[in-house]
Amino acid sequence: MKNKTNNCTEKSPEQIEEDVRLTAYYLWEKKGSNNGSDIEDWVEAESFLKNLNTVSQN
Repeated sequence: MKNKTNNCTEKSPEQIEEDVRLTAYYLWEKKGSNNGSDIEDWVEAESFLKNLNTVSQN
């Protein structure tokens, strides 16, 4: 019988920031690349990634 190991690794703050940056960029592109929504896109990206991590941990 094999032992199960946790293959999840903690991301560094820099990796997390890069994930948020890329997700915010894709959201911005999806919305038509209009200027002026950078903070909204950033917050939406953070929320999306937090929810994604919560779902993947269950």
